[in-house]
Amino acid sequence: MCSRIRKALLIFLILLTCSSLSAKDNYDISFFFGTGTKEWMENGVSFMYGMNFGLSEHIEFSLGGHSSLVPFFTKNMIYGEFSYALLGPRSTGSKVAGNGINMLLSLGGYYDFYDSGAGVYLSWTPLTVGNPMTGKRDRIFKINAGYDIVHNRAFVFFSFFLYDVYVRGTWRDYY
Repeated sequence: MCSRIRKALLIFLILLTCSSLSAKDNYDISFFFGTGTKEWMENGVSFMYGMNFGLSEHIEFSLGGHSSLVPFFTKNMIYGEFSYALLGPRSTGSKVAGNGINMLLSLGGYYDFYDSGAGVYLSWTPLTVGNPMTGKRDRIFKINAGYDIVHNRAFVFFSFFLYDVYVRGTWRDYY
């Protein structure tokens, strides 16, 4: 079981690092990391990590993971989600920056390696500060609510703080 999880995480990390950075000019790419809990009263410490891909002025796709640090990598989950910026464009794909303060509404799916759960969820991030042009963005108080299809149960999980570091689509690409 443990070697299967390690192989899946290794493949996931290789896919993240081998993603193409040669996207068109109106696309942006960022790495993110931050806090996250899958259960309301989770024992131990866990974190979230992954990549965001800007698809348009308002839409982005995130591919990420959630892992426990303590106890060491015993609970792992991967997910993908599409997010829509509610308060205006997150990026314009030009020298003009998008909104510096925004909200995100997301729809995604996940697979949990710990209990072989899989399902869909809806996510709301009430506050994002920053945008691709500035090279960084903070996402604060992300709330996910969804349904685990395999175990036939509803769930809610949180991320207090996610930090995005943009590697493509920043001010450096336009000057």
